[in-house]
Amino acid sequence: MPGKRSGDRRSGSRRTSSRNRLDNFRRGDRIQVFSAGRQIDGNGIFIRVEDGFLVWNDNSGNRNTTSLEGISVRRLSSGNSY
Repeated sequence: MPGKRSGDRRSGSRRTSSRNRLDNFRRGDRIQVFSAGRQIDGNGIFIRVEDGFLVWNDNSGNRNTTSLEGISVRRLSSGNSY
């Protein structure tokens, strides 16, 4: 067909790679946050991802904003009480 390019599969919803890494987390999930393989600030509760930052509460109730660059986040099962 004229005007149609083969292999053009662009979609209207583009997400950043850091957002894709946390798509399966939901507000209230228990998490552990790691930076360079080391746990930081203990365990906490996932709040949201906003502008390249993870927003979460630690076990002391402090709100943390951590850059997604160079971190790993692990969801804890409901039975873990680290």
